[in-house]
Amino acid sequence: MGIGVVAVQLLAVVAAALLASRRAVRALHMWQMDSYINARYVQWLFAKPLERHYDVVAIALVAVWIAARFAIGPAGAAAVCVPWIGWALRQWFKKDTEPAKKPLDMTERAKKTLLVARLLIAALAVLFGGTVLFADAGMPLAALLAHMGPWTVLLANTLLAPWRKAVNQRFIRQAGEKLQQLRPVVIGVAGSYGKTSTKYFLDVMLRERHNVLKSPGNFNTLLGITRVVNDMLQPEHKLLIAEMGAYKRGEVKEIADLVHPRIGIITSIGPEHFERFLSMENIEATNYEVIEALPPDGLGVFNGENEHCVKLARATKHTRVALYGLARRDDLDLWAENVEHTSQGLQFELVLKDGRRATVTTAIVGRHNVLNILGAARIALEMEVPLASIVSAIGALQPAPHRLEVKQGGGGTIIIDDSYNSNPIGAGEALHVLSQFKTGRRILVTPGMIELGVLHYQENEKLGFTASECADFVILVGPEQTKPLQDGLKRGNFPEESLRVVKDLSEATAIFQKLLRPGDVLLFENDLPDLYTEK
Repeated sequence: MGIGVVAVQLLAVVAAALLASRRAVRALHMWQMDSYINARYVQWLFAKPLERHYDVVAIALVAVWIAARFAIGPAGAAAVCVPWIGWALRQWFKKDTEPAKKPLDMTERAKKTLLVARLLIAALAVLFGGTVLFADAGMPLAALLAHMGPWTVLLANTLLAPWRKAVNQRFIRQAGEKLQQLRPVVIGVAGSYGKTSTKYFLDVMLRERHNVLKSPGNFNTLLGITRVVNDMLQPEHKLLIAEMGAYKRGEVKEIADLVHPRIGIITSIGPEHFERFLSMENIEATNYEVIEALPPDGLGVFNGENEHCVKLARATKHTRVALYGLARRDDLDLWAENVEHTSQGLQFELVLKDGRRATVTTAIVGRHNVLNILGAARIALEMEVPLASIVSAIGALQPAPHRLEVKQGGGGTIIIDDSYNSNPIGAGEALHVLSQFKTGRRILVTPGMIELGVLHYQENEKLGFTASECADFVILVGPEQTKPLQDGLKRGNFPEESLRVVKDLSEATAIFQKLLRPGDVLLFENDLPDLYTEK
């Protein structure tokens, strides 16, 4: 082979390495958004392999390269590498036209993973470059290297696993020692839905009497709670509210083993993350892990309106039990009466088993939030917060961010922001809130619900049917993702002229910005991360 032929093929490998490096960043971003779970990232990768994994240009050029190699010879094959070099470099320098909904968070873990991935790409580039010196295979090797970007991230994760495990264990031990030293009363909040809202409500009520630290935002994993303890817990904090999330059995137990809760609450149990848990029995057992961790003098608080929670409450013998609900029952510690729900908020009577009662009003909307308020109130009473203070705190409650937040939009419109996440119960309640507005047209923007596994079609079709009764105009984001909702809308005889199906949120935004007029109400129900978009 001539020097020129070798040089072109070497450049093809270098261009492929640059492209693989860029693709590694994309892979890291997607992997991070799905909690660094390798199997789920690979599943996403192959859901649309021509868009997310295979490089169609590289494959096509390999086919052309093979034909040119046999028809013309090495010089002809090397010529095929030229357009590849130009295309790969163009992709390397290309700027993303749309910003990510949730940008890549360059944590220490992300930085190290990307560094190792790029070192692996560089090593492959050197290996393939050396091969080019002895074999006429520049374009096939370049194509192979271009496809390695997503896989180098996963390999880097495997190589870094021992280091990461050692670091995590050190942080966990540090948090455990700090908890032993400071000994705050820990309240564990678990459940399929309502955890975050209940946590926020608890914080406001308990602050009437105690110095409280709550886990912020979505810090609800073992490492998240570890970080809260290590970085935020101070001697003056007498109460720690720890939200406990999970994707599989044992994850709530890991958090409970660290913080040793004295009070635990299960806000609800339903099919959220059913795709991961695979059965309601697994979901029940996982959330019950917070109750199993309670001492004999502790308190397990359960949603008395949820059949799964009631079942678990009746099975609890090792600690005290309290239930709350929406109508008087002998097994309830407190309940709500005369519930009034409007677009302006909630009003109801909070009734205690001992006969005390108080009328409460709050700007919080959503009937399910009555239960979240009651659960928080029962724990506040356990922590000796006076009933009058609880009533005052309820009046000051604000919704958790992006969870049924009612805001004033531009031009006299109203925005209901329920975009953080979506589940069958919460989505149904959001539509009920939407239906309460009578000032103008009621507009729904949603991509539907995810991670429901075998229940995906059933629950989304049901949501579409409910939307046909509550909304005047519907914008569905994602043609494939929202097919069950489309079917539900059809079952409800929703007019076709009032439905739009779009590919992404930017297209939806262009539609409702033209559509909105004073008095209209716009509900954002769920907001899929880039991991689930159809791009």
